[in-house]
Amino acid sequence: MFPVEASLALHHLPLSQSQKNMEAFYPQMDQMDFYRWIGCVAVQCTVVLVLTFNFLGLLCGTCGYDKQATPTTRGCLSNTGGNLLMAGVGFSFLFSWVLMGLVSAGFVVGGNIEKLFCEPLADRQLFKIIDTPYMVHPAKKNFLPGMLFQNPNIDLTVGSMYRDCYDNSGLYHALQLETMFNINTFLKTTVFNKDLVKVFDSVSVDLQSVVLLDQEGRDDLLTFSNAGIGDINYAAYLAEVNKGVTLVDLLSFSNELEAQADLLPRGALENALKGHASSIRQIHREQVVPMEQAMKFVRARSTLSQSIRLLQRTAKDLPVKVTNVLLAIDEAEYLITHNASRVVKQETDVYMRSLIGYFRQYTDWVKNSLTGEVAQCKPISNLIDSMEIVACSFIVDSVNTFWFGLGCCCVFLVPSIILSVKLAKFYRRMDTEDVFEEGQENW
Repeated sequence: MFPVEASLALHHLPLSQSQKNMEAFYPQMDQMDFYRWIGCVAVQCTVVLVLTFNFLGLLCGTCGYDKQATPTTRGCLSNTGGNLLMAGVGFSFLFSWVLMGLVSAGFVVGGNIEKLFCEPLADRQLFKIIDTPYMVHPAKKNFLPGMLFQNPNIDLTVGSMYRDCYDNSGLYHALQLETMFNINTFLKTTVFNKDLVKVFDSVSVDLQSVVLLDQEGRDDLLTFSNAGIGDINYAAYLAEVNKGVTLVDLLSFSNELEAQADLLPRGALENALKGHASSIRQIHREQVVPMEQAMKFVRARSTLSQSIRLLQRTAKDLPVKVTNVLLAIDEAEYLITHNASRVVKQETDVYMRSLIGYFRQYTDWVKNSLTGEVAQCKPISNLIDSMEIVACSFIVDSVNTFWFGLGCCCVFLVPSIILSVKLAKFYRRMDTEDVFEEGQENW
């Protein structure tokens, strides 16, 4: 919904056209830069030429100087040193006005740019001057929003944009795009829907007809509590359960019966007793052993005994417990039929507030992301800092260094001329000699 493409299209074509126009001048700029380099080298060569004549003149004059020689008999080396010094003086007079002009022009251009542009840009005072209302354009209060959004009344300045971009904020916050597209209004109308509140407000629960226990269930509980379970003789029942299957051990009895049969004389009685012993063993094997195993299994798990003991403990207060259960059921039914709607309404409100809290958390995250993380404009502040470094540190400072160096050369040309003229008088070969007048020797 935000017109990003339309906003970018307003500046894309001018920037592209400006870039093409600048690229068209690249060959001329390279040629002018070559001429600049040639001119700087030529100026430096003039200074080096004067310095060379002076140095060679001092060297030749010092090496060829002879105290015993008269001015007309001085040597060739000394005479050459004097001529070189005078040549340095001549070139100094020829090029000094050029050097002084270059120093003056460099001072006027480089010094003023340094003072009026570079220093205010370094301490950001230039932004305050540019951001002065109606300073850049008499008809526009703030030129930056007027140029970007065609609305000069927006309180957007170059200084504020630079500070926000220096802190690596998003373009939405740095360019104050909320004046064109308010994200808060958009989120309130799209994410947080009022229909949600209506849906939860319309929730109503009617539990007036809820019955936890009908009358038949109540009668069954009362009948069970009055059944006399507490009057059972649980001790006798447990004693009976713990008894064995048989009164005597059938295996021992059958063995004893066979032993008594062996003492009798052979005959029908002996055979009858042994048959009875065999029948007793069969009874023990087929009936008693399974019953004993079943009893052992039951006793091992203690299911029957535990159940009886649990029933014994429970049956003591069974009527009281049944009465308490019925009272608790009555209270629960009363709470459900009278307070359930209010409780449901409260829980619904809590859930709705929780959902609204999630929505607000989401919208806050969207706003923080949009203002601080989406399209961070740190490159814009880096671009301004890079322009300051290139324009001031590389270009203006080098120009100031150049004219300051030439100025020092011009200052030292004056004593160089005086010294060269004085020394040339003592190094050059004269055509005539002066005579003595009144005891003084004049050359």
